[in-house]
Amino acid sequence: MTAARLLEAGLLPPPRLHAGYAGIAQAARPDSAPVLLWGRASAHISLGQSQSAACELVARPAVPVLRRPLGGGTVWIDEQQQIYVFIVPLQQAPRRPAEWAAWGLRPAVATFRAFGLDVERRGEDLWLGGRKIAGSGAATIGGCAVFASSFLMRFPHERFAGCVAGSAGFRGWLSAGLAATMTDWSSHGAVPAEARLRASFVAATEKTFHWQLRADVVRSDESAAITEAEAGMREDDDDCCGVRAVTGGIKLNRESRLVEHEYKGRLVRELVVRGMVARRAVMTPEQGAV
Repeated sequence: MTAARLLEAGLLPPPRLHAGYAGIAQAARPDSAPVLLWGRASAHISLGQSQSAACELVARPAVPVLRRPLGGGTVWIDEQQQIYVFIVPLQQAPRRPAEWAAWGLRPAVATFRAFGLDVERRGEDLWLGGRKIAGSGAATIGGCAVFASSFLMRFPHERFAGCVAGSAGFRGWLSAGLAATMTDWSSHGAVPAEARLRASFVAATEKTFHWQLRADVVRSDESAAITEAEAGMREDDDDCCGVRAVTGGIKLNRESRLVEHEYKGRLVRELVVRGMVARRAVMTPEQGAV
């Protein structure tokens, strides 16, 4: 068994959440014990490393926006999610980053199934009943593999859609598209108490990774690194954005997307669900704006 640390963060402001795992990773040594960071954060939009708010979101989103130091796309995070982050020295993690999702999602799969939810992994995501219930993000930070995901209890697809760049009509389609391609825990059963869920996940992590987790606190050197990381974080309001991660739209899950583009003076909007066009409209630009 490998000795590992459990850090329970509680409810954090968005910058503190993302600075937390980044600072702990930066302070780690090659022989440091692996860390499981468990916590929640107040509502915000989290952008992937290479994304820009000016491209992906409306001019004044209803919630703060932060670019996280992990991969992945545009993510909604709020108090209804239980977030977990593995911070593991590289020599103790799978050698290839391409293997990290299969590795890092295994305890979550076991936890969902322990509560009767038969999830399956598809690439970097978890799916339930034909819809995505969890995504993930990963990066090398300092000398550590950092892998993050969450348990999504209730997904406010209308609030999220209202923050995404596009016309009112586009965001209306997006809200409906998210309802068809995303799901949450409450749609499939009673939401467990946080303590019960955390205990189940800790047990699954220990069994999966052969770790022995012990509750711990942030060390002084980690606290200093977290403070430094947090000082470098700010709301992402860049007005120079390049291009969207998905040209003309947004990915809903690995098989679905919503896009719109101009073709011969007409606006074409398409909702693709599970690889098939589920809804399509050809409009004038004026029609597409509403």
